[in-house]
Amino acid sequence: ERERAQREWRAQIADAQGALDILTGSAPQDLEDEMDPEILMAYDLIDASQLAQRHDQGQRQTTAERAAGDRTWTYGHVIVDEAQELSEMAWRMLMRRIPNRWMTLVGDTAQTGDPAGTSSWQKILEPYVAKRWKLTELTVNYRTPSEIMDVAHRVLEEIDPEQSVPRSVRDSGFAPWALKTTAEELESTVRRCIESESHPGITAVIAGSEVVADLAGIASDTVSVLSVKDVKGLEFDTVLIVEPADILDESPRGMNDLYVALTRATQRLGIIHVESLPSVLDGVEAAELAFDS
Repeated sequence: ERERAQREWRAQIADAQGALDILTGSAPQDLEDEMDPEILMAYDLIDASQLAQRHDQGQRQTTAERAAGDRTWTYGHVIVDEAQELSEMAWRMLMRRIPNRWMTLVGDTAQTGDPAGTSSWQKILEPYVAKRWKLTELTVNYRTPSEIMDVAHRVLEEIDPEQSVPRSVRDSGFAPWALKTTAEELESTVRRCIESESHPGITAVIAGSEVVADLAGIASDTVSVLSVKDVKGLEFDTVLIVEPADILDESPRGMNDLYVALTRATQRLGIIHVESLPSVLDGVEAAELAFDS
């Protein structure tokens, strides 16, 4: 084993020397006769052994892996996505890793799903930075068309009446709809709604965890069946929300979860329900879709 390691080391040195020889041969011709002593080349600063050591294969770790193994590790700047989901204990941990408090946080308290998450940036940040923080709000919505945001706005007002409402930059031409069915026909109704979709694209069926399990067989290359937690940060051409009352009842932050579900679609939104629609969705036009037998 020792001899093999020595052979590999000698080979590394030979490769390094070859690289330095190439650099020597590539030196500018106009410097050969009267070399300026102030001009340093790589071969003036390093020899083959030193160059080989720099390319020695060691254990490679990501920055996160290196930090995980060092409890004293700190960062100069931290970017936190979905920052609204962090608990107070998670914020304490994070602040220990960035003593200068230079951070960029990306989040939306209207979309907080974790019961330990926050509904107030002021409550989270001021114990650590007092008033030395700045809130910049996104006022333009590029993803969600105005027809869907008209529905989502009513949910947003229930979550926080003072929260700014982003302005959609476009209309889709498709009005959101709601279709009532029975528990026995729920799966077949969802299937038929998907099959009747004449527009290309990716469809997401979003529901509570129990209904997601019941509808798992519907999934395909173009159809995903997901919980609200699974769709955070994603977008789809068409979204079918199944039994929104379950989404509201499943979590203490059910209204936030419903808002997330409503704002995943870039084109079309449908709601399929057995129970009565939550009052916040009363304005959605009832659909009477005709299906082939």
